[in-house]
Amino acid sequence: MKLNRFFLEIDGKTVRDIPFNDELNIITNDKNSLYAGNSVGKSTLGRVLDYLFDGSINPIYIDDEFQTPNAEIKDLFTNSIVYATLEYLGVDNKDSVLKRRLSTNTELQSYSINSKEVSKKIYTSHIMQSIFNVFSEKPTLRKLAPKFLRTNQHRMLHTVKFDNGRGISKSDINTVFLYLFNFNDTEILTNIHKLKLAIKRYKDQLSSFSSVISEQKTVASITKIKKEIRILEKSLLSTDKDVDKLKLVSDINDIDDKQNTLSESILSLELKIKNILKTNEILHSEDQCYLIDELRAVYEYANVKIESVMTDFSSSLDFHNQLLSTKKEFVSTDLAALQQKQRECTIKFEKLKPKKEALFAELKSKKQIEDISETVKNIGELSKELIKLSAIIEQKDTIETKFNDKTDLLTDLSSELKSELSNVEIFEKSLIKNFKKYTKKFYGVEYNFSLNLNKVKGDCSPTVDDVESNNEGGLKRLEVITFDMSYIKSVGDTKSARPNFVLHDSIDDIDAQYIKKMFDESIKLSGQHILSMLSDNIPDDKYRKHIILKLSQGDKFFTV
Repeated sequence: MKLNRFFLEIDGKTVRDIPFNDELNIITNDKNSLYAGNSVGKSTLGRVLDYLFDGSINPIYIDDEFQTPNAEIKDLFTNSIVYATLEYLGVDNKDSVLKRRLSTNTELQSYSINSKEVSKKIYTSHIMQSIFNVFSEKPTLRKLAPKFLRTNQHRMLHTVKFDNGRGISKSDINTVFLYLFNFNDTEILTNIHKLKLAIKRYKDQLSSFSSVISEQKTVASITKIKKEIRILEKSLLSTDKDVDKLKLVSDINDIDDKQNTLSESILSLELKIKNILKTNEILHSEDQCYLIDELRAVYEYANVKIESVMTDFSSSLDFHNQLLSTKKEFVSTDLAALQQKQRECTIKFEKLKPKKEALFAELKSKKQIEDISETVKNIGELSKELIKLSAIIEQKDTIETKFNDKTDLLTDLSSELKSELSNVEIFEKSLIKNFKKYTKKFYGVEYNFSLNLNKVKGDCSPTVDDVESNNEGGLKRLEVITFDMSYIKSVGDTKSARPNFVLHDSIDDIDAQYIKKMFDESIKLSGQHILSMLSDNIPDDKYRKHIILKLSQGDKFFTV
């Protein structure tokens, strides 16, 4: 990959057009200016690039030590439309253009890719894929950017612990360095990271539940409560003579069923008998009460000609009475049988009563209702306690199952991890060799670097044996630079799909003899080295052809 060009646009006018060289890129002040080269914005390009990598805008215009804003730049961002643009060739060999507006209003800090405004998520995802070759959630852009854009004092003075942002965990450092050292399938790192977090969470939960279960003797309590419930249930369902009360209750229920059946039969028979008696009563009350006209109407309705069967009123009455008598006889035919069946059902029903009362008496005589109620109450309370304690055991078992499942998944990833770690070891050997070469050239001593790779756990803890150098100042900055140069060279040596550029802010503390050596080595790199420094500290005019930006008091970075 390669950074091609940077543009700064203010209110539609391009005020900076900065092309990047293939190797060494120097940002400095104008040597011919009458004024000092300090405070002209030499560090600003790096901070704007960091902003384009989704960093904060604050370092661009707010003093890091005193947290006071530069009034001129703040007014510029507030009152003008300022855009920063970066053109580059990605690891995918495709050209891309990143663009963001510089504004103190976060809502105006837009994101653009190839002249199209996009969401922050799409923007960062594009950078991760095209520049860093990362297609998973981890490592994140803001965890990687500090390694390649060393834009403040902390980043320049910490070789491996370069990120001083909030919430940096050992896991983050592990993920970043495994990625940097050519761990290709970064999704494995993400999955392993998630699995380890889940396993740790379940392990902590298991510890808590196990502690509670142990302290409260939950298992023993469950066994005890179950035993007590069995005893109470046995006392509830047994008489003093060990007669099963459930049998008594079952017999009572059988009698109830028989009584219900008999009761339904008695009611049905009673209704039929009442209907017969009511009909006879009606027929009796209507004897000899019909008039000839009424009879005529009845028989005409039946299509019978009354004149053909009766000659006078007397004969019609005789005929009618004969009909009524016949009807009474017909209606009353089953009355006696129904009455007999009703009496039999009633006798059977009455005979069941004493049997039922006897069973109730036997049930009540063995234990009073109050005692039974108390037993049932105790069983209920014990059951509630049993449910509560059992829930704790069930939760613990569920967590243990999840813990085992996640552990098994982590084990399954071990073989894939092993293959990836072999790539890491190859890259580490290359960096160690290059780092020793550079430190020997600069310091006369070979510095030792180690990832301290744990192949079993799949993590690392990078360290540098820097006992020969100071913790601050030029020698420490030089160590950081040699490490980054070693990284770029190792990317080229191993042909890894990793960024091969680095930006270093303010190298003026480094002795001139080291700067000259550093420039000579940077020019040989198959990657881009961008740095800022005072013009007076450039050791030889031959390096001035590598200057990509000259600033002065009259021509500061933002031209304000």
